[in-house]
Amino acid sequence: MKQTLPLLITFAMGVFFVLEFFVPASPVKEWAATIGGEWVSVVTAAAFILGAINVVQVNMPKIVRREADWPYKIVLVVSAALTLVVGFWEGQDGKTFLWLYNNLFAPCNSTMFALLAFFITSAAFRAFRARNFEALLMLSTAVVVMLCVVPLGELAALAFPESMRGTVAGAPSAIKDWILDYANNAGRRAIMIGAALGAVATGLRVILGLERSHLGGD
Repeated sequence: MKQTLPLLITFAMGVFFVLEFFVPASPVKEWAATIGGEWVSVVTAAAFILGAINVVQVNMPKIVRREADWPYKIVLVVSAALTLVVGFWEGQDGKTFLWLYNNLFAPCNSTMFALLAFFITSAAFRAFRARNFEALLMLSTAVVVMLCVVPLGELAALAFPESMRGTVAGAPSAIKDWILDYANNAGRRAIMIGAALGAVATGLRVILGLERSHLGGD
């Protein structure tokens, strides 16, 4: 019953939302809006509560045992508890809550994204090694686009006669736009179509009960 009931609910909801796109009746649309809005909000709130409980369960034993980086885990748990208390006390528009968000969370968030730039650069360096024709093509395209983005064309245009400078200076931008609008757009659409077909196949497997990994099965 632990797996049968979730499978039945998943099948019913999946079939309902598929039919909702093809049935223009108002009651069906109203039910879809209620389920997709209010019910999903309740499930999302429950997921946040489970996430908070999981954070405490995972980090508190490590703090007690003084495992690696345990002071940082104290900061995590205390910050989460403080934000939760202040949020319940003042609401999300309270001065203290906004101060915590703008002066603590936002700078930490910006720092994390700033650090990601170095990892992205490292990954790009490894990916752009010309080991085969495909990698060479990607490397060449990336170099051309990067050179066209920087103001290199304007500097190079100074070496040409004044009558040709406008055309030469606009050439890098035209090359970049052509690569992004045609070559890149074609590849991006192919990836999106493939991802959409994969999502449809995965959705059908979940609805039909063939995919049960979310229930703890194989």
